[in-house]
Amino acid sequence: MAELTDFHLFWGEAMTVAERHAASIEADGADDFAHQLYREYHEQGAPTPRRKWLATRLADAFPCMDAKPKWVGEPAWLYHQGQPMAFLHQFQVSLAAQHLIAHMSLGETVYVFGARHRLGPGPDSDWTDIYRMAVQTYEGDTVAEIPGPQG
Repeated sequence: MAELTDFHLFWGEAMTVAERHAASIEADGADDFAHQLYREYHEQGAPTPRRKWLATRLADAFPCMDAKPKWVGEPAWLYHQGQPMAFLHQFQVSLAAQHLIAHMSLGETVYVFGARHRLGPGPDSDWTDIYRMAVQTYEGDTVAEIPGPQG
């Protein structure tokens, strides 16, 4: 069995704190974000209690256009280039939309996220907007993530 490192314990605590913000640190790209958080934590002298530091640091880490997402199942926050994307909107494909049943699953909830996609290295490089979506079934399973540009 693999040994749990301090980083793994830190990441577990960060996931717990993120869930209080209707977010998660588990999707593709979240590991880069978790490593960045861990470096910041140690650069600031590993303050204690750690969970309090995480609560302060993550308070504004998951930007939302308006309200936080209301997940049907477990939070499935999306990341791009190692950073949390901005949550823009969610909607449910109505169960009453029977005219769409031949085209898509009814009852699924679609979560729309956006971010800047850096086209080069460094914070001053050119960028473009990208949008990605996560989809959860009526039962709460995350079934799909519509990918944007890689990176």
